[in-house]
Amino acid sequence: MDAARRTLAVVGWHARGFRRMWRGSVTVSFLNPIFFLLSIGLLLGKLVDRSSPDLGGLSYLEFVAPALLATTAMQTAASETTFPVKAGLKWLQTYHAVVSTPVRVGELVAGILTWTGIRVVVAVSVFALVAAAGGAFESPLAALAPLAALLCGLAFGAVLAAITSTVEGDDWLAAIFRFGLVPLFLFSGTFFPVEQLPDWIEPLAWATPLWHGVELCRALASGQVEALPTVVHVVYLVVVTAVGALLAVRAQRGKLQR
Repeated sequence: MDAARRTLAVVGWHARGFRRMWRGSVTVSFLNPIFFLLSIGLLLGKLVDRSSPDLGGLSYLEFVAPALLATTAMQTAASETTFPVKAGLKWLQTYHAVVSTPVRVGELVAGILTWTGIRVVVAVSVFALVAAAGGAFESPLAALAPLAALLCGLAFGAVLAAITSTVEGDDWLAAIFRFGLVPLFLFSGTFFPVEQLPDWIEPLAWATPLWHGVELCRALASGQVEALPTVVHVVYLVVVTAVGALLAVRAQRGKLQR
């Protein structure tokens, strides 16, 4: 119980800070995915649908919208576990102040990831409501898609927190977005099936958390849920989250308890 209270205290600390800067997150968390939904899912989607693409019986809007849930989760998690974590460890050193209280490093990381999960759930839920109003979902199971996106966001949040806590140079943060998240956004099945990738690249897409998140969200939104793939996606994302969290704790413990 004491550990839970200390973790919640870290979450409350993040929430109080967010009240002063929430406006700056509106574009990334809410407007960008909605703009993508309108421009690519609806407008471009009409052109794509005329060519009768093989999208598993889905319209292009129904194909893209669930994937954008997963990418929104990825981007939201990245915004919470890269620059803010580096600021807490190095630039502002607020994490040093946190662990000087009874809060332990493991509870600090748990609080960071819990807050990241809250941010992800809010962002993807708003987007899901807009997508549902636009006719992007055809199955009642779409109500579970935000939870699938949460798993995707937590996997990215844990891994990015571990990487940010490990690397020393600040230039790594820009590289993560430019050479990591952007290629994943484009080539993990968001806008076209990964089967269209070259044979040697396709297995790389399968190994990414975003592909698993996209496939899980798409299956729920369309109602095309198969037991084995669903279990594989969930287990993969949970394992990545757990490993990333453990590595983040280890890295931050080395920096905060020297």
